[in-house]
Amino acid sequence: QAKIIGVDNVPEPRGDKMCQESIQKLKSCVKQSGEHKQRTIINVSLEGLKIVDEKTGAILHQHAVNKISFIARDASDSRAFGYIYGPGDGSHHFFGIKTEKAAESLVLTLRDLFQVVFEIKKKE
Repeated sequence: QAKIIGVDNVPEPRGDKMCQESIQKLKSCVKQSGEHKQRTIINVSLEGLKIVDEKTGAILHQHAVNKISFIARDASDSRAFGYIYGPGDGSHHFFGIKTEKAAESLVLTLRDLFQVVFEIKKKE
């Protein structure tokens, strides 16, 4: 289970510093608004990431592995991380996520997924 902190347009497909700045910006926006973050479930498969609304089961976001260019942990919060998604039009979007427990296992699962998909592509 996780909550979407927010989505931020970013200038580059990768970069730790840029991601840290983006996640801090998103967190302060959430804090200022006082709104509750949407509860979601993140499904990870060979196709990529699916972010699903916990209550309705509706797919909120679906991102293919090859469109995700970077994953970053939040240096100040072990339960938060984010990733950069590029839809293919030259733009880049940072998705900030806050997990119920430490985000480390989800981040490592995503890194493993990228490695597996890379190996499959090499064999093709």
